Amino acid sequence: MKLIHNVCRVSGTILIACGSLLAGCSQTTEDYANTQPQIDVQQFFSGPLKAYGLVKDYSGKVTERFHVDMSGTWTKDATGTLIEHFVYADGRKEQRTWYLQKAGNYYIGTAADIDGEAIGNQQGFTLNWHYRMNLKLKDGSTVKVKFNDWMYLLDERRLINHAEITKFGFKVGEVVLYIEKI
Repeated sequence: MKLIHNVCRVSGTILIACGSLLAGCSQTTEDYANTQPQIDVQQFFSGPLKAYGLVKDYSGKVTERFHVDMSGTWTKDATGTLIEHFVYADGRKEQRTWYLQKAGNYYIGTAADIDGEAIGNQQGFTLNWHYRMNLKLKDGSTVKVKFNDWMYLLDERRLINHAEITKFGFKVGEVVLYIEKI
């Protein structure tokens, strides 16, 4: 019995140590603080934009393909609206309207399917959003998931977006999106 207790204690210590090491390995926006060109969120998400993307499940299999027509506007007090019109490969259509507010290097976003607020941190050529979404599935049902959404500015007109989707801390999917100003 003592042997089992010691094995469990050692195994638990190893798991905690591995978890701590892995947590320390993830990227942060500070990793990109001095990179160029710096993303000007208000400038990039102003006017018409076009996006092309796909959704992958937990295994990496592509489950959705889509394109998005977007249009963004901003006021002088750094309040923005971004309207997104999604069209999926199977013909389904969705619309989302984001309401955005700048706060230093941070942005706060809300939308009808967002649970609470989305918090975005901008540094260098990156913008990283964290939010909970009531994600609508093909069958019309919804599931609450978390997004860790990274945007990487390529140049003044192009951006790559990669989002990891998790449920209960486990990766259930990801979104890859290419956005271009038109």
